[in-house]
Amino acid sequence: MFDLRQFAAIAPDFYQKLHWHEQLESTNDEAHRLAEDGVEHATIVLAEHQTKGRGRRGAEWMSGSGDGLLFSVVLRPQLEQRYYGRIALAAGLGIALVLIDEFSIPARVKWPNDILISSKKCCGILVEASNDCVVLGVGLNVLNAPRGDEFIAINDVASGPVSREKILALVLAAIMGEVDRCAENFALQLNRIEAISYLSGKKITFLSGEQQHQGSVVGIGEDGSLLVRTNGRLRQFAQASDIQL
Repeated sequence: MFDLRQFAAIAPDFYQKLHWHEQLESTNDEAHRLAEDGVEHATIVLAEHQTKGRGRRGAEWMSGSGDGLLFSVVLRPQLEQRYYGRIALAAGLGIALVLIDEFSIPARVKWPNDILISSKKCCGILVEASNDCVVLGVGLNVLNAPRGDEFIAINDVASGPVSREKILALVLAAIMGEVDRCAENFALQLNRIEAISYLSGKKITFLSGEQQHQGSVVGIGEDGSLLVRTNGRLRQFAQASDIQL
């Protein structure tokens, strides 16, 4: 069980904004409800277990009770809506740098919303806009990962003890800092993202809309879109799915 007293001692400011639940259908849904009620920027919803957790494009997010960190943050960003694509990348950068700097884990950001370790998924991010706010949902495998060769948990590769309370405090601080920076300093932030980008320079196959594309990833655009050289020309893709190397 998540230790609320320990978290309060580690991160008192975040604790004041934390809404903890033993079980929810979806932390994102609860965060949207709170946002409609007018809660402040950086309000956090954390659940031990989700019964209807979801990822991007309606995919289900699986996590055993108490195995990971399942949380959502209400954001009221100072950012034009056309640049909301930056937010998942900024959050991903923050989370990846926590793993790199605090645990010496070679995490990588996979556009647009995943964190990989050794080419396996450790974290998924879901950004949903609603009126004047954004809900940022995060599912992070900490103690154990879901079954399947494509998943990994921090505990699988960390050299020392893993504390969910400490990781949440570190990750929240990193996310909030990077989300604030993406409004005005995304160009500099983008250099840091691309330095740990999983896709940059690789040939990929993917779907955009109903059409399949192939090409080489050149980088990321100022709006957060993926830049791909395909059929001899550079194109921007704000949305893509089923990305395969």
